[in-house]
Amino acid sequence: MMGNTGMTDKDIMMGVLGDYKLAIEVLSHAATEAANENLKRDFINALNSTFEEQKQVWNAISQRGWYSVKPAQMQDIQEAKNKFRQLAGVM
Repeated sequence: MMGNTGMTDKDIMMGVLGDYKLAIEVLSHAATEAANENLKRDFINALNSTFEEQKQVWNAISQRGWYSVKPAQMQDIQEAKNKFRQLAGVM
C-alpha cells in the first residue's frame, strides 16, 4: 500500500499494464496511418519497445498471482485459427 491513497501495488501495476495496452493500440494505429516511411518506422520501433516493456510489466503482475490466465484447450485454439483464417480470406 502506498501512503493514504488507498491504492495497492496491484492497483498501480494493473493501471500501468492498462496504460501500456493503450499505448500499443495508439502506436499501432499511428504506424498504420503514417504515410512517411521514416515516421512509420519510428512508430514501429516505438511499438516494438512498448511490447517488450508491457511484457515485463505483465510478467511482474503474473509472478505475483495478480493476473492469471486459463490455459486454452486445443479445440479453442483450432476454432480461433479457423476464425482468423476465414477473416483473412475475406480481406
